[in-house]
Amino acid sequence: MLSWDSEKFMSEEEFFECCESTITGKDFQILKNARIVPSEEVSANQVLDKWNSWERSLRNELVKMRAGKKGQDGDKYISAGTVETGVLETAREAFSCASPLDGEAVLDKARWEYLDMLEAGHYFDLGRLIIYFLQLQILYRKAQINREKGKSGFEELYRNITENAGSQNNSQ
Repeated sequence: MLSWDSEKFMSEEEFFECCESTITGKDFQILKNARIVPSEEVSANQVLDKWNSWERSLRNELVKMRAGKKGQDGDKYISAGTVETGVLETAREAFSCASPLDGEAVLDKARWEYLDMLEAGHYFDLGRLIIYFLQLQILYRKAQINREKGKSGFEELYRNITENAGSQNNSQ
């Protein structure tokens, strides 16, 4: 089981190792190709197609907002697809955040919630494995952002300490 707050989870390699011997080669290829960045191709799996459509729609809304903010026409950057319910509100919430990091957190949380909704009726089938793998990718991404945020915070703190130490030595 994964949760949004999970801090420990298996690696992609461990996940694939667990799955490879339990599903068909065709299903394993579909699973390996499931990514949080939406594919333009139609897959052989309804769950993955729903995910790709929803994520593409969310990204399209973000493109429109970003282009509008710059006074440009975003239509040339829009990917083909349908407009999914709820993505406009999610995009607006993320776009209105004080920082890009906060906006990414809003987007990733919405992605997680959408995957939770997709999970209904999928207990241990390929669709459930795809959802699990997409959630793993979100957790990897979240962990990476947290590491980078921590590293930059540490570097800023260290720089402040060394600058203050240097100025105190000069004043003595």
